[in-house]
Amino acid sequence: MNSLDKYILRQCLMPLILILVVTTAIVWMTQSLQRIEIIVEYGQGFLVFLYLSLLIIPSLLAIIIPFALFGAVVYALYRLHSDSEIAVMFAAGVSRWRIAVPLLFITLLAACATLYVNVDLMPRSYRVLKQTVADIRADFATSLLRSGEFISASKGFTIYVDESRPGNQFVGLLINDYRNNEKRETYMAQRAILQETKAGPLLILKNGNIQRENRDSGKVDIIRFDDWAVNVSSLNDDPGELQLELTERYLGELLHPDLSKPYDRANSGKLIAEGHARLASPLYTFAYVLVGLNALIGGSYTRRSYFLRVASAGAIIFGLRVAGFLAQGFASEAGTVWMLYAPPTAAIGVAAFLVFAPQNWRIFPQRRVA
Repeated sequence: MNSLDKYILRQCLMPLILILVVTTAIVWMTQSLQRIEIIVEYGQGFLVFLYLSLLIIPSLLAIIIPFALFGAVVYALYRLHSDSEIAVMFAAGVSRWRIAVPLLFITLLAACATLYVNVDLMPRSYRVLKQTVADIRADFATSLLRSGEFISASKGFTIYVDESRPGNQFVGLLINDYRNNEKRETYMAQRAILQETKAGPLLILKNGNIQRENRDSGKVDIIRFDDWAVNVSSLNDDPGELQLELTERYLGELLHPDLSKPYDRANSGKLIAEGHARLASPLYTFAYVLVGLNALIGGSYTRRSYFLRVASAGAIIFGLRVAGFLAQGFASEAGTVWMLYAPPTAAIGVAAFLVFAPQNWRIFPQRRVA
């Protein structure tokens, strides 16, 4: 790699990092708000919310990386045009291919990163996210013992807590336990602590009383206690085997659905199309960059503004991405997975021809710079 390659790489690398960080941060903040329910409804702390929010970043990177690279390439080349450095390079005999090589090198790295995110990092992070949320929702303390609310845990079991404290400690409890119709009980306690045992979670009540209906006399018997254990293991929601959605599956699980499972049988077309879409995704990185190269160094050289060319290139890559999503929908219905590779491959071929074709093949040959 000579000094020219390093110079062009530096012109592209800093804008790429800046665009990638800023865009990811903006999109991440909007997406992370969907996890605010973990704090509001289940009493989790900010660190849990932050951890769950960070797990969605890989899915954002798979889409943002190609667009960020397109923006960085366009910015770098536009800056070189503005400073007349492109004109000097052309005058010195530097070819379009020579200018494009360092940009295509960084494109290759970005495409490999996109492929890794799609086939491993994204499904891995989404699985952790889904399992963590399922564990929080299934946890008795976080799902049922919330301050100032009457919670119906199951049919015949209602619980109220004045205050929830760290360490599964609670103050001011009222429990109506009518699960056994022959033995209806109401518990009142000043304090309680939730303990995990081999038999399941036990709610240890402190300083309270039990009110039981005496079916023979029709009166209410009151039993006072210092300590009393209530088995609440039956109230825990067992999440069981989680159903993996498209974004939570690895490539092999997408391309080879398990037809013994009802979900896979019903959605085999979508699963296979999603797998091929992930394989085709890195091709968009090359397509975007080549479209950007064509906008800035393809066609005839001009000293005028490149605004219209850049705007047209932006519209092309947007339309290309939309075409990719439409192709995925058609492929999942018709089973024609080649449609997923057609839009980026066609764009790569056309843009590469327009940028690197010999002078006598171009519709708008390059003008000599005086």
